[in-house]
Amino acid sequence: MLKTIVPAVLEFKDGVPYSAAYGDIYHSADGGAGQAHHVFLQGCGLPQAWAARAAFVVLETGFGTGLNFLTTWAAWRDDPARPARLHFLSVEKHPFNAGDLAQLHAQWPEFSMLSSELLANWPTLTPGFHRISLDGGPVQLTLMLGDALDCLPQVQAGVDAFYLDGFAPDCNADLWQARLFDELARLASPGATAATYTVAAPVRQGLVEAGFVCDKRTGYGRKRHCLSARFAGESRRVESAVPRHVVVVGAGVAGAAIAHALAQRGVAVTVIERADAPAQAASGNPVAVFRPVISRDDNHATRLTRAAFLHDLRAWAALQGIEWSRCGVLHLAKDTDAAIKQQQALADTRPPAGYARWVEMAEARELANWPVAAPGVFYPTAGWVVPGSLCRAWLDHPAIALNTGCVVSRVEAAPAGWKVLGADGAVLAEADAVVLANARDVRNLVPGQTWPLNTVRGQITQLPPGSLPDIQRVIAREGYVAPGAGQLLVGATYEHDDEDTAPRTASDLANLARLEAILPGAGGRFEGERVSGRASLRATLPDRLPIVGAVGGQAGLFLAAGYASRGVVWAGLLGEALADLIIRQPLPLEAGLMQAISPGRFIR
Repeated sequence: MLKTIVPAVLEFKDGVPYSAAYGDIYHSADGGAGQAHHVFLQGCGLPQAWAARAAFVVLETGFGTGLNFLTTWAAWRDDPARPARLHFLSVEKHPFNAGDLAQLHAQWPEFSMLSSELLANWPTLTPGFHRISLDGGPVQLTLMLGDALDCLPQVQAGVDAFYLDGFAPDCNADLWQARLFDELARLASPGATAATYTVAAPVRQGLVEAGFVCDKRTGYGRKRHCLSARFAGESRRVESAVPRHVVVVGAGVAGAAIAHALAQRGVAVTVIERADAPAQAASGNPVAVFRPVISRDDNHATRLTRAAFLHDLRAWAALQGIEWSRCGVLHLAKDTDAAIKQQQALADTRPPAGYARWVEMAEARELANWPVAAPGVFYPTAGWVVPGSLCRAWLDHPAIALNTGCVVSRVEAAPAGWKVLGADGAVLAEADAVVLANARDVRNLVPGQTWPLNTVRGQITQLPPGSLPDIQRVIAREGYVAPGAGQLLVGATYEHDDEDTAPRTASDLANLARLEAILPGAGGRFEGERVSGRASLRATLPDRLPIVGAVGGQAGLFLAAGYASRGVVWAGLLGEALADLIIRQPLPLEAGLMQAISPGRFIR
């Protein structure tokens, strides 16, 4: 996968959007919207092909101006027989910036409302998959930024229609290779269709060898022909029943996010929580910091956190009642070596400045509003959130039933699904599937598993109200200080093999030492003053990744645990991913990332 995304340059040739890099136009000079409808929608038998379907999946090999997507979305909205859910997966190596895309879309005023919603959710241009929820949720755009031949093997989906819309084969030979057609065959659902404007012999041959039957059609405008195809080969997609009722054990951020994602997909959900209310364990901290991370190698943790963070910025804005602030996070380097590594990571990956940028000490002091002692990385759109408000917003859905004060002692497979049992053997719930999202306690409910979940105690310290009023951003440096909702919070300790959740003075003093390292001169102000601590237990794994997915050998049993200190950042997107895995819809994460967080990764 690419580490850096280079945006497209907006150019025109005879009034038509044009790419000098590829020497080709983005759509027909006879009309882009007309071409999209004739070549791609009609070429794939739409809208008739999706009539009365529960879900329909389109995959496009070049997002370009987004015109094919807007045309498809508009057709979906106008069709009373439309599928309940439309997935549109699209690859783009050189996406347009939002401003350029807005200028392009102004040519098609009939799509102005849809364009405005898309642009309001347009992602920061960073590599990887970006899941964008539109039209209140039924329309799911998965924008894959990177090279098509890198991205397509990472797709996990059953595709019903392919829009083959890269630049022409003689202008973009790197795309139209045998590997592309192999991926189409891997992803094709039975009877899947494909359409493209080109009828070049290598394209027809590639489709035929991949198992498609091709048919030349009348082209659009001055173009004589275009191509339609239908998959006649043996589909590798396995059809099976989709759960209609799921039990989620645990009502922290992990469980609440999964429950919300399932409910949004029309699944009835029962959430069982041992405490008297949701968000009472690690998710009960008054404030949590959300931010991405950077690394030179753009490793799994970096990519997962980036995708989840950017998803949060879009998804949280659509939820009601969340307490959060995109105040910015300043991550100070702990020493010279750390500063060098941070700068190298930025140089190697070149993220957009609006995502992460280096700041020297003078600017760091301005951003912190304090004479900090180091330079660092500034994340302008990061900040803080109240985890409990997230949980409550996610659980506020008519398809979710929340049962609190219920302790789950075991789960059992039943002839028609699963039973969830209490300590006295009473059945607490029955469902088609169960998700265990109860942190370290998942080990007690799946005997024989050897997941290396560890317990780490973490204590945060709240400073007296009104303390350090000049601090308006989150500032981190081997710990963090967060402004929160009117009261500064410092955290957090990381104490291994310690399960005592009673607050300790020693832990508060350790946090005050962190505060002093972050804000020189601040820690000493609170010696002898009353501060308040709160301790909770994190579930962690040795590779610092969560454990999310299906439990091997136990159909209908799923796991979501090990979120460690990144629960609020990871939970939303991981909830989407697990919900799509459960109901067998396209996944919002790359296959490599899903494998990296799979419960099966610890099986020797």
